[in-house]
Amino acid sequence: MKKFAYSFPILKDKVDQWLNFAREVNTTHKEEFSKMHQRIGVKKESWFLQESAEGYSVVVYTEAEDEHFMNKFKNDQSEFSEWFREQVSELQGVDLDFTTQMPEIVLDWEENDQ
Repeated sequence: MKKFAYSFPILKDKVDQWLNFAREVNTTHKEEFSKMHQRIGVKKESWFLQESAEGYSVVVYTEAEDEHFMNKFKNDQSEFSEWFREQVSELQGVDLDFTTQMPEIVLDWEENDQ
């Protein structure tokens, strides 16, 4: 399993809308969200809301079968994936089809690694 962590800004005046989006993904769209992850090989995903002096960001932690999950997501043409990308673009100003590049992992410690 591969691990990924990445962050995207949330537009200043869209934080409440973004929180509603997160609730919607976790409730009324939960089944579609799960199916999308199955299609792209994601086994776990967690979102964290981060506030800093620059504003708000979402920090995402993902565990996937391989490093190609983002390309699979970009190519997923399901109605849900299209809706999801539109929401992220509107609320975060990020085009997930073009502006995403996974950061390099530089430390990955676990208690069992000793």
